[in-house]
Amino acid sequence: MKFSNTLPSPSPEDLGRAYKASERPFRLYVHVPFCRKRCGYCNFNTFTSYSLAPGFDRSTYPSLLEKEMEKAKKWQEEYKIPLKPASSVFFGGGTPTLLSPGQLSQILEAVRRTWGIEEGAEISVEANPDSVEGKELFELKKAGFTRVSFGIQSWEPRILKVLDRTHSPEAAWRAVRKARKAGLSCSADLIYGSPSEKRKEWIKTVRFTSALGLDHVSCYALSIYPRTKMGRQLEKGEIRQESDSSQAADYEIADSLLSRRGYKWYEVSNWAREGKECLHNLGYWKNDDWLGLGPGAHSHFSNLRFWDFSRPGAWAGTLQEGLLPWEGEILSDREMKEEEIFLGLRLRSGLDLEKLQKQAGAKIQNVPGPSLYGLAVLKGGVLFPTRRGRLLNDFLIRSVMDRFLG
Repeated sequence: MKFSNTLPSPSPEDLGRAYKASERPFRLYVHVPFCRKRCGYCNFNTFTSYSLAPGFDRSTYPSLLEKEMEKAKKWQEEYKIPLKPASSVFFGGGTPTLLSPGQLSQILEAVRRTWGIEEGAEISVEANPDSVEGKELFELKKAGFTRVSFGIQSWEPRILKVLDRTHSPEAAWRAVRKARKAGLSCSADLIYGSPSEKRKEWIKTVRFTSALGLDHVSCYALSIYPRTKMGRQLEKGEIRQESDSSQAADYEIADSLLSRRGYKWYEVSNWAREGKECLHNLGYWKNDDWLGLGPGAHSHFSNLRFWDFSRPGAWAGTLQEGLLPWEGEILSDREMKEEEIFLGLRLRSGLDLEKLQKQAGAKIQNVPGPSLYGLAVLKGGVLFPTRRGRLLNDFLIRSVMDRFLG
């Protein structure tokens, strides 16, 4: 099968020529698209087949990623985009742990050879609780991984079934215990607002999670997308979507219970013990530079945003032709300012208005007003979102954009 050499505009060459130098840290994301089963709510670029295209399966995936690394480094060199060691590396998916520890280690070693990894860098891997055994977790620790993020979602068997999760609560508890024994920092992802979930079930899930002594907890409202299994069920009337007010109540419950257990929110959907924030994800919200590898992975360099082809065949075929499988966009000055506002107002550290004022030419005193009452607090030139501001984050962001950017 032959693939076209013509990439959508702007091409990688166009992107490289448009790059504006920055001094931001460099991070690396590795997408692993394989899953045993596709969850009913999943809208990610994942596949249940382990053979995705000619020459592209689980056994060949590490070598394909190495090809992309080589091409990406040459692209950086050609367009004088600084080569820096990675401040963090994050393996996401999909289910990265469907690759063996040896394969994950091979990919990580390729990152070290290509860019280097900073001393003491955070190196994370996502895992389903039933996709790793104790031996594998020890092997990941030995390979240099420092952190594992488990997709637990719920501790209620009924809700796990609604979400099409393959693990049991018992498997999740064992996985957390073994990961901690291996010396890995542990995080749990939870989902609230599942169809038919009772409030007491969500409270139980948050309480049990907070009592495990994990370093980090993420809580996400369930979003139902049209082309997913749940999207089709919703269209047929087989399930119902929870109301915004109900999801807001769930969020407040999570925030209160986690806070009592010593967790602090640092991004709208994330809580951590002191000093245990996910540095990689925090880098996204601080607008650091990062390179995404693998089909559908996204990247960011200063004023550039680009992403890998999502179709596995096109992605692998383009790499095998010696080309970069990227398409993207060049951000305008206005779009970059919009991102500063959007990202800053999701963080506990807030939006630095003095910095933004210099960029946009707006006045700090124009921001607070009746429409922002209770949504944010202005202190020392920084606008901090309140809990209400987190719940109405989109409205808060739009209001600040209107004042700064018109």
